[in-house]
Amino acid sequence: MERTDDILDFLRKAEGLKSAIRYGKTTSGRQESAAEHSWRVTLMTFVVADELGLDIDVCRAMKMAAVHDIAEALTGDIDFVRISDGKATKEGKHDAEKNAMTELGKTLSGKSGDELCSLWNEYEAGQTEIARYVRAIDKLETLSQLVESGYGTYERPELIPNYADSAVRAFPQLSPMLVSIKTRLRAEFDKAGFKWIETYDL
Repeated sequence: MERTDDILDFLRKAEGLKSAIRYGKTTSGRQESAAEHSWRVTLMTFVVADELGLDIDVCRAMKMAAVHDIAEALTGDIDFVRISDGKATKEGKHDAEKNAMTELGKTLSGKSGDELCSLWNEYEAGQTEIARYVRAIDKLETLSQLVESGYGTYERPELIPNYADSAVRAFPQLSPMLVSIKTRLRAEFDKAGFKWIETYDL
């Protein structure tokens, strides 16, 4: 009973990810949750690897994708726009999320709790091939969502085109996918009359 109670307590805390609202919107026009984003990152993790024939440990990558934003169940989403505007810092975001992971890890004691924290730390460090892959997929999913939600949702369009560039440079096998997404993004810019400048291209 103690183990099942621990599991349920952990899942109750993780449920907060469903209510963590992100900057972007869904195609229906409502704000997206961090849980919805994490779901599609996880989906993309295996679909993209399989379709592009990437030599990746898909099972571990999917686990990492599933937990990469789980700290936001406790902290909420500290988005890129807030950081760009100086209302938050990357360091502050990382520290808050690291504290949240400590709390989550304690709730889920034993092997699963250790793996949860290990996967999150590996993702944050971004040094392993799997971490670089999942970090790139994370950015590509966000960029895809922005394309799909359309130019009418772009409050800061100048921040969008280069959003995934750095992450994809760290995992260049995904460059063709980024090019495809940017082609669709440029079409949205054209519809809105937003200027597309040379530095937006790869």
